[in-house]
Amino acid sequence: MDIKFGTGGFRGVIGDDFIKENIKKIAQAICNLANENNLKKEIIIGYDYRFLSSEASKWIAEVFIANNFKVNLCLTATPSPAIMYYVNKHSLDIGVMITASHNPYIFNGIKVFTTGGYDADVSFTNKLEKMINSEILVNDCIFEKQNNVKFVDGITDYVNNILSFVNVKNNNTKVCFDNLNGVGILSIKPLLEKIGVKNTIILNENRDPLFRGLLPNPIEVNLNDLKRNVLENKCDFGFASDSDADRLGIIDEKGHYVSSNEILASLYYYLVKYKGLKGDIVKNCATSNLIDKVASKLGYKCHEVDVGFKNITSKMHEVDALIGGESSGGLTIRNYIHGKDTTFAFSLFLEMVTNIQKSVSEIIKEVYDFAEFHNYVVEDFISYCKEDEERIISYLNNIHPSFSEEIIEFTHLNRNYKFRFKDDKWMLIRLSGTEPVFRIFAEMSSEEEAKNNIEILRKFINGIK
Repeated sequence: MDIKFGTGGFRGVIGDDFIKENIKKIAQAICNLANENNLKKEIIIGYDYRFLSSEASKWIAEVFIANNFKVNLCLTATPSPAIMYYVNKHSLDIGVMITASHNPYIFNGIKVFTTGGYDADVSFTNKLEKMINSEILVNDCIFEKQNNVKFVDGITDYVNNILSFVNVKNNNTKVCFDNLNGVGILSIKPLLEKIGVKNTIILNENRDPLFRGLLPNPIEVNLNDLKRNVLENKCDFGFASDSDADRLGIIDEKGHYVSSNEILASLYYYLVKYKGLKGDIVKNCATSNLIDKVASKLGYKCHEVDVGFKNITSKMHEVDALIGGESSGGLTIRNYIHGKDTTFAFSLFLEMVTNIQKSVSEIIKEVYDFAEFHNYVVEDFISYCKEDEERIISYLNNIHPSFSEEIIEFTHLNRNYKFRFKDDKWMLIRLSGTEPVFRIFAEMSSEEEAKNNIEILRKFINGIK
């Protein structure tokens, strides 16, 4: 079975392709590629709370030790963004994080970061894949017998860096945090303490590699406990993180879900309108046109890129954008790390709420009214048999569904198929990089219209023979 790297690195089913042999092959390939490109022979290794994450970090360390690398290994489980920060802060060329991010508990994986703390780009991961899937010779050792490993604190300096970016004026805000049994608590808790937020309720703080059987992703369907606690405890808002703490979910004071599109739009609006910062914004192709409208009204441009946060940070660097984000709940700003980050995004959101001194629902309404935009985004998925993938893709390239709206533009970029209609309406169908499903996004003038067009697309895909 070939090892593949997608937009978020390698992910595999534990015991199937996420196994010790493959993990060590990946580590050896990184060593080989680092040597070929004369990269610094030092690495930082982090891991989350998933099953085998801690063990996998040691298996990777064994390979790097045997290849004469200086190994920095986190003392405890650590959020993914903390490893990106460490790579950049310490001028390393390689960082590795053991995580499968928001995927189900049966998965684990490996994220690779390169110089500057960026996600490894496609050219780098393509070379990795080629090496891994060839006859690669693994140079190995026994971890317990090695003394040249430095155990490092991956949290404290990272949290302090976040604090240098935010200015929370009112620490009387009452918040509820649903940790979803991930590692977000390890950075969120000390950050709240340092800011001085004392009115805090924390849910699902404990480590549970099974995530209570739920998906460790802060999307609305997984946040019913958070909604209930926000209302029962009269919180100003609630927030949640995925398992490796790079995605943010928000519940407002009324118990309503604040979408990732609304989080990104409101923070951009706040940074420019209230703080006087300047710059464009970058989004991916699955993100709402609300972002475009806010940017236009503020006098700036919204740049659209392919899915994958590495594409967002690359474009941000190219155009010196102020902020970049995606519909799945991740964002970053200029001069911060080159990746999405729950702890940072929450801190910025908290600053916005306390400094504007309005409720979350009032802020979101203010943004919509400012943008004069009120379309609805609905997300869904369509499962398919893996053996039918190429045939479905070929069909999509040549024949399009008959939607309720006339298609005025069709674009095909890598694994994405986007249909644009008049009045800023659109639909996107994209292949998942980790499982046999198509991700579906529809932005229409009403929720009903969006759902109807998704159903048209579902019947179209299922009808391909």
